Amino acid sequence: MSGLIVENVDKFYGNVQALGDISLTVDNGQFVCLLGPSGCGKTSLLRIVAGLEDPSAGRIVLDGADITSKPAHKRDFGMVFQSLALFPHLSVGDNIAYPLAIRGVPKEKRRAEVERLLELVHLPGKADRAITQLSGGQRQRVAIARALIMQPKLFLLDEPMSALDAKLRETMQVEVKRLQRSLGVTSLLVTHDQREAMTTADLVVVMSEGKIQQVAPPIEIYRNPANAFVADFIGITNLIQGRIDGGRFEGPGGALTLPGAKPGNATLSIRPEDIALAPQAGPDTLTGTVTFVRHLGATTEISVDTGNADEKDLTVSLPGRTHCPLEVGDTAHLSVDPAAVVVLG
Repeated sequence: MSGLIVENVDKFYGNVQALGDISLTVDNGQFVCLLGPSGCGKTSLLRIVAGLEDPSAGRIVLDGADITSKPAHKRDFGMVFQSLALFPHLSVGDNIAYPLAIRGVPKEKRRAEVERLLELVHLPGKADRAITQLSGGQRQRVAIARALIMQPKLFLLDEPMSALDAKLRETMQVEVKRLQRSLGVTSLLVTHDQREAMTTADLVVVMSEGKIQQVAPPIEIYRNPANAFVADFIGITNLIQGRIDGGRFEGPGGALTLPGAKPGNATLSIRPEDIALAPQAGPDTLTGTVTFVRHLGATTEISVDTGNADEKDLTVSLPGRTHCPLEVGDTAHLSVDPAAVVVLG
């Protein structure tokens, strides 16, 4: 049975439409990421689900009950904000126990629940510590523990890791996923970080300009993007414009065999790791001039100018241990596996 259903939701701020006909189903226990650039509507959608804002149209259903008009404090949700919103004058334990305290839960039970949550978020024995004595990652865990102490039906996270440094952010992404999986709580995370979505989500919802572009598991989003926006937003890809006739794509730099491809104008999406260097031009190669080479340790990236219509060079990614014989100015022949090519309309 589906836990959360967002049905035909619109949201207007004056004459500006922030969300247009949004429909989404989240199964019980799923971890879903709302992913997109700033201004795409993902936070507005989260706030409507949380009850912090009202939709202009549509409804929100949880476990079969319409909660569209239900106040936020009665929705039994746990939420972690971008700012964390911890109380600096309260201890770690009192911050976590706050939702229980305002509901009149006895002190002994509050203490027991705090200790249980501190164990879950790997902060045992820190109940009496001052919030100001914690690191950024530890504060993050306290905010998560506070959101989970009421055993909510839905766990909502609004870009809570955006202020952390890159290494700590990746550590916390894994921790949040581990915790969510162990508790089995249905979760909805807003992020603009593609890596975060790929790390944590069972299902990724890619949004742009107030609309959903694609809903699918992370690897499906990456390997089979629904359109050029999704392909370009998720990871790095090469978008090549040209024309298909008789199963043959003709584009800048050469031609590729694409059996069964629909004839007509087309845009191809090819991931950098799906391109290899070839010794010479062939039936499924593209040719261009090397404009940049950079060694990144795990990979070597090569930029190649093939005369692409949008003036973007193709990016080729080679394993770091692979010898790269090319330098800037050299001619590069690029071999492409047709099975790895995604044809976009």
